[in-house]
Amino acid sequence: MRDAELVKIFTRRALLIGVGEAALFAVLVARLVQLQVFENKKYTALSDRNSIRIKLVPPARGIIYDEAGEVLADNRNAYEIQMIPEEIIMRGRKVDEILDIIGTKISLSDAEKDRIRANIAKKRPFFPVIVKSHLSWDDMAKIQINNLELPGVFVEETRRRNYPNGEVGAHTIGYVAAPDENDVRRDPSPLLSLPDFKVGKTGIERVRDSELRGSGGEIVQVVNAVGRVIETIESRRRLPTAGQNVHLTINRELQRHAFATIKEESASAIVMDIWTGEILCLASVPAFDPNMFQNEEDGIERFRELVRSPRFPFVNKAIEGLYAPGSTFKMITALAGLAEGKITASSRYHCPGYLDFADSRYHCWKHEGHGWCDLERALAESCDIFFYHIATKVNMDTIQEFSDKFGLTSLTGIELPGEKVGQIPSRAWKRNFRSEAWFTGDTIISSIGQGFNLTTPIGLAVMTSRIANGGVAVKPHIIKWDERDQQFESMGLNAQHLAMVRAGMFAVLNKPGGTARGSAINVNGALMSGKTGTSQVRRITRAERLAGRIEQEDLPWHHRNHALFVGYAPYRNPRFAVSVVVEHGRSGSGTAAPIARNLMRKTLEIYGTGV
Repeated sequence: MRDAELVKIFTRRALLIGVGEAALFAVLVARLVQLQVFENKKYTALSDRNSIRIKLVPPARGIIYDEAGEVLADNRNAYEIQMIPEEIIMRGRKVDEILDIIGTKISLSDAEKDRIRANIAKKRPFFPVIVKSHLSWDDMAKIQINNLELPGVFVEETRRRNYPNGEVGAHTIGYVAAPDENDVRRDPSPLLSLPDFKVGKTGIERVRDSELRGSGGEIVQVVNAVGRVIETIESRRRLPTAGQNVHLTINRELQRHAFATIKEESASAIVMDIWTGEILCLASVPAFDPNMFQNEEDGIERFRELVRSPRFPFVNKAIEGLYAPGSTFKMITALAGLAEGKITASSRYHCPGYLDFADSRYHCWKHEGHGWCDLERALAESCDIFFYHIATKVNMDTIQEFSDKFGLTSLTGIELPGEKVGQIPSRAWKRNFRSEAWFTGDTIISSIGQGFNLTTPIGLAVMTSRIANGGVAVKPHIIKWDERDQQFESMGLNAQHLAMVRAGMFAVLNKPGGTARGSAINVNGALMSGKTGTSQVRRITRAERLAGRIEQEDLPWHHRNHALFVGYAPYRNPRFAVSVVVEHGRSGSGTAAPIARNLMRKTLEIYGTGV
């Protein structure tokens, strides 16, 4: 009985083991059938000098829009030839040999070949290198047809950054270009090694590069002995994520109008909302076409040509230019004098054309003088002598303090690279930086915006906005904000003092004798207020004064005075401020004010007057 039970147990276990072995054998057979029958083609291809290519897929760069949703920068499809040096060598061929063959199919100069070799030397051999970009359809077809002769060479459909408005707004929008060594050092992302990948170099393209860039994807491909893709492994595909779009406060129509108005001058023009800080126009002329950087072969020579220009088209004059503010600074001197009680609404000074102080004589721009002036007339006709009198009574540190309150001595924080900071001196500044004592004569010269004073056009726009809005410390921005973030504090200024200064600015354009009377506007009842400025770039010698007046047109361009104008509109219920600086433009009233007039008129036509 015991033996029968043992036999029974043994038989059962043997049966279980047999069934298990059979199951394992069936799985093995099924796998062999799968490999030899169903996947035979795939693995046969892989066995014949085929290789796996892991290809990074660049994301679509985000689009830049203006305030109305008009496109300022987008992407266009294009074709380009790329090569992978490692694949060429693996097939027993040489890069130079392949380049020579390509040169028989399409145009490929010796200089282009040298550039390709230089790029190959900078990269790892398994990264693609651009051979030729922006191909025509015919050239693309010639390479595709001759693919068997060109192992490791392939045509890619890429995206090219496109700036539909060309030079209009180039400094604000910026441009993209291939990353340089510094870019790669700062960002080790493998995307930067792709031949057609671009990074932001200037403007918003640079400031918002990480958001606009997006994140890359990945495609795993099987390529055969001549580099032809025979399969894409879908299970390992990872799609790229497109970059974020950016919306600016710039108005494209207004920006175009600014360029057309400035024309051939070397100048900048800014229009700013005095309550929200939105920059509606920021023009710097001359400019450049950012599209030229999309074609490496053509762009280099054009870039060199522009760099040599004496008018510096790559400098964003609106935020990087530093200029003596000239008479546009007189509002600051007036406010300092009012705050210290050195002048009042009834203060009057006589202008015979000069002021003798200590052992020096200080001249007014009007040789015969203005006669008796109060503050309103002094601002309207830009009498220097009135402000010289203030300067003999006011501490320069007070003038510097008001300059700081109105945004002339600090960065505005606008979201653009390269902004410069203005300089309004104080006693301590001269002692620290020039090892010299401060004299009243220094204050006299500074009171009319000359001497050591330097400001930026964007700083002047902020100053004007704060005067026009009653002393609210508005700050400029060029990227759209949520309206809830637009909150600015009051500067706590005397409202009556600001009203007196604004009355003088109104008279500049709207009363007889005003220096910009010829640039007055009336758009459905909306008038503009402002202030002209003319700043010397060279000192007039005593001998030149005795010899008589020298006409600006008779001087070389770079010796002529800078022309400035700041203003706001409408006079009642103001909303917009304008700042114009024309390098070597001769006079504020003759050159800068007419540009501001046309720009403000267009602004009111677009947005309405609110009157």
